[in-house]
Amino acid sequence: MGSTTILRGFKVSVATLDAFLAANDVDETYSTPPFYKQHPDGDAISRLLFSKVAQHDPAADKNRFRVLIPEVEGMAHAKTAYVAYAWAPVRAHRELKLDEDLPAEVPKGFEELRKEVLGYGEGIKDEDRVADEGKMGVYMVVTYDIRGSYGPGLAESEGL
Repeated sequence: MGSTTILRGFKVSVATLDAFLAANDVDETYSTPPFYKQHPDGDAISRLLFSKVAQHDPAADKNRFRVLIPEVEGMAHAKTAYVAYAWAPVRAHRELKLDEDLPAEVPKGFEELRKEVLGYGEGIKDEDRVADEGKMGVYMVVTYDIRGSYGPGLAESEGL
């Protein structure tokens, strides 16, 4: 089935993200989204992001950091990934409470994480880069099929 996610964080080219992951002994994505329902404990990428933020904030919440990669059936592999500190999954519909679901305050240590990830983009070919790499913002990402599944709790939260 998949899902749509509205997130707050930064965009990064998959090539830069994969270079960061490889340098930290985590399997590269090769544009394949992580299994979202494995977050955070079963997802090595989420664990890595948390460990980097926790270096600057020992009280950081391990549930707040993840990577999202767009994927739609029939679409070529995405060149863009998103590193999020807040997100709101949507399968069919949802009321967004921006202050609760997508707080604007950037967690302590997240800016340092962003700079570290972007530092791995120096050797990336121009054709593999995305425009505005590193830009913070609110983004919407669609992920097709089981990799976008957040499990049965999502349907219940939407009243389905």
